[in-house]
Amino acid sequence: MARPLLSAHRRMATTDMDEARHEVAEHFCPHLLEPTGRDARLDMVHNAAPIGSSVTLNYLTYGSGMRITPGTFDDFYLVKVPVAGTARVRVGSQVVHSTRNRASVGSPTEPVDMVWGEGCAQLLIYFRRGSVEDMARADGDSAPVVFEPAMDLQTPSVRSWLRLVHLAVDDVESGGALFGSALAAVHFEQTLISGLLAMQPNSAREVEQPTRPCPPVVRTVVDLIEGQPEHEWTVVELARRAGVAPRTLQEAFQRELGMSPLERLRRTRMERARRDLVAADATQTSVTDVAVRWGFFHLGRFAQTYRARYQELPSTTLAR
Repeated sequence: MARPLLSAHRRMATTDMDEARHEVAEHFCPHLLEPTGRDARLDMVHNAAPIGSSVTLNYLTYGSGMRITPGTFDDFYLVKVPVAGTARVRVGSQVVHSTRNRASVGSPTEPVDMVWGEGCAQLLIYFRRGSVEDMARADGDSAPVVFEPAMDLQTPSVRSWLRLVHLAVDDVESGGALFGSALAAVHFEQTLISGLLAMQPNSAREVEQPTRPCPPVVRTVVDLIEGQPEHEWTVVELARRAGVAPRTLQEAFQRELGMSPLERLRRTRMERARRDLVAADATQTSVTDVAVRWGFFHLGRFAQTYRARYQELPSTTLAR
C-alpha cells in the first residue's frame, strides 16, 4: 500500500460502513457503497485539503474491494488518479480501467459506477462545476462541459499538469505555505482548471469559436489589471467585467498580446514587486515579503523570472 497522502488533513478513518458512506456522501455526493467480496473488511481513510474555494485535494482508500455508485456528480468534476491498486470506472457509456498509467475523469452530468480493487487508493482532485464551466464556455453557450473519461497519465501535457497537482499536495503536506496567500491560491486554482480544459479532451473544445478582433475588450481588462493588480482576479471575473465569455477573452488576449490574461496579470504584479523592492528598506523588508505580497508563491521561480526580466536578482535590487 502506498503511503497515505495529505495525512495531516485527516477527515476520517473508520472500519464502519455507515460512517464511511456518510463521510463520502457529505464531502462528495450520496452514493451506494458495498463490498465486492464476501469477507471484505473495510479500512477506510479519507484525507482532504482545499486549495481555495474551487479545488480540493483528496486521498481516499477503502482497503478492501468496494463498489461505489454515485449516479451523477451534479455539481462537481472529479479527476481520480490511482496511487495504489486499480479500479474499473464506468462513466456514461465508457469504461475506464484505471491504473497508475490511466486516470478517470467524471463530469457532473454523466452517471458514474466504480469498482475499486483491493488496496486501491486514489488521489481525487475535486473541481467545483461552476468554476470549470465558467472558464470553458463561449459567448451564449449554456451546454454542460463533458470531459473524455479516460486520462492517459503518460502524455507530456498530462504529466506536466500532474506535476502541478503534486506540487500542491507536497505544499499542503508541509504546512501550506504556498497557499497562505489568497492571490497564490486563486491563481493556482485557475492554472489547474485552465490546464485541465486545455489538455483533456472535452465538449467545449470541440466547438469551433469564431475569432474576431476585440481590442476594446483587451483594453478594458488591461485597465482592470493595472488598476487593481492586488485583487484576486480570475479569468471568469475579468471576462464578466469586460462583458464577454472567458474563452473569448483568452482568445482575444492571445491574438492581441500573445499571452493569456493571467500572464498579463503576473507581469503587472512582477512590475509592482520590482517597484516595492526598489523603494523598500532592506533592514525592514525581505524578498520573500514582497514576493508573497504579490502572489508569487514559488520563490525560486520568482527570482528566476525576475532575473530574466530585469537582469539582476531581486535580492540585488533590494540591497541597493
